Amino acid sequence: MPESSVFEENRYVKWFIDPELAKDWKNLLKKYPYLFWIQSMNVRDRKQWAVLVRKYSPELRPPVKVHGAESYAELSVARRDAWFQLFRCLTEVSLNLVREFQSGEFADKLRCSFGRLLGEREVETYLEQLERVRLEFEHLRAEKLQRELEAERFTIFDDDLMPYLSAHESVYRSEKQLMGDLTAQVKELYRRAGYVVDKSRGNLPPDEAKLEVEFAYRLIEDEIQAWRRGENERAMELLQLQREFIQQHAALWLPYMFADLASREFRIGIARKYHGDVRDEELYAREGAVVEMDFLQVIAGLGRMLVEQEYLQVEEMLQAAGKISAGELAAAFSGVVPLPTAGENTYLLRAGQNA
Repeated sequence: MPESSVFEENRYVKWFIDPELAKDWKNLLKKYPYLFWIQSMNVRDRKQWAVLVRKYSPELRPPVKVHGAESYAELSVARRDAWFQLFRCLTEVSLNLVREFQSGEFADKLRCSFGRLLGEREVETYLEQLERVRLEFEHLRAEKLQRELEAERFTIFDDDLMPYLSAHESVYRSEKQLMGDLTAQVKELYRRAGYVVDKSRGNLPPDEAKLEVEFAYRLIEDEIQAWRRGENERAMELLQLQREFIQQHAALWLPYMFADLASREFRIGIARKYHGDVRDEELYAREGAVVEMDFLQVIAGLGRMLVEQEYLQVEEMLQAAGKISAGELAAAFSGVVPLPTAGENTYLLRAGQNA
């Protein structure tokens, strides 16, 4: 198993040329010391970075072992489904998701996918929390709950009034800029897999969380369909892309973003940012109280475990695939159909596809 040096090594750390800008970020650190991304923006060098990530104790979880073609197919579907459900929660909230959440279908999907990968006991703890959220808001019309959950997601990720999460790999890994080296690397991975960012959705940096999570889902989906068609070389290429993307990008920053999202201090900060005009600060601070933000905080707990698991799980899948015949895998995947994405707010297009 890789040691913590996997997280400690970071050749992308930069520092500000403008001393006034560095001073501004130091002042923000005094106000929001609980946010990893603010701490990251105050990291001066690689040594300081290593100290920071040790404090956050990233964990590489052991993989689920593969035992033959059927086992491989089962785990692949669980991985695909888990990344897809995670993506649905990080992008603009769809009415499909809200209806599934209110009916309990969403929790069942999480149980089947995350439970298969992470263990039922750990996942059930989060699903119990999710059920409390569902019961709190089950009386609302789906359209109203959609608006409330989307307002919460927007406030957390897209509203530039502090505190919020600047959910970009280049920020969380201390590169100090958008559209820099890390963004270019992620964009190139998209290109190699045959994807581009849908420009009709805005000029988003490719290393934004919702895009990277969507990409992880699509890589696994494409691999599954390649096995079904008997295209073993393409399937192996997609597996290798998964390993490169997860081990060199997603796993090195998403756990920290999920830690920020799950923070109790951040939950209170979200209530305070509008001075109580929109959200009840006392309610958000009260132990045991249920608020809209709890939906995403539950997802953050599951998401962090998934990404930490995937670092070694993708290695297990790659090694196992090399030992199983393409024919056996094609048979094992024969009944697996692509997940429907109609109604979901996706951002990646096949290269050459019209928006």
